[in-house]
Amino acid sequence: MKLTPYESVDAYVFGSKQARINKAAGKAPVVEKDDIMEEIREIRGNITCTYIEKKLADVIIVKEDELQVGDIDIFNDADAIAKLEQTYTATRNSKGTHMLFAELGLCLGGFTGKKVPEGRIAICFSRERLDFYEIYLEM
Repeated sequence: MKLTPYESVDAYVFGSKQARINKAAGKAPVVEKDDIMEEIREIRGNITCTYIEKKLADVIIVKEDELQVGDIDIFNDADAIAKLEQTYTATRNSKGTHMLFAELGLCLGGFTGKKVPEGRIAICFSRERLDFYEIYLEM
């Protein structure tokens, strides 16, 4: 899967409605509605799509799947973080568990030796969600 910053992760185009994503990626076997957060989540194996106001806002990838940023394979390249940091600025949280690459619309967790419950996680998000992930980083 390839990340196009703030635009898409392969067929998962930010801002798309569920029907468009279902047509492009197939119907999700698990759909969760979160009335508290006012979100809908579709789970397709290692990929979770989050919809806010009926539009795709986040694509979350876990469990050693595949995610390409340029020529860097985020989950399978041992030097992925160092390579990203050669080109992009990373902001790390105080716990050292997550880092935000704001230029890419990408938040990574569990890649720096500090574990997170999900294992290693890559959260790709729309431009409208940048403020949320800047706050998320500090939680």
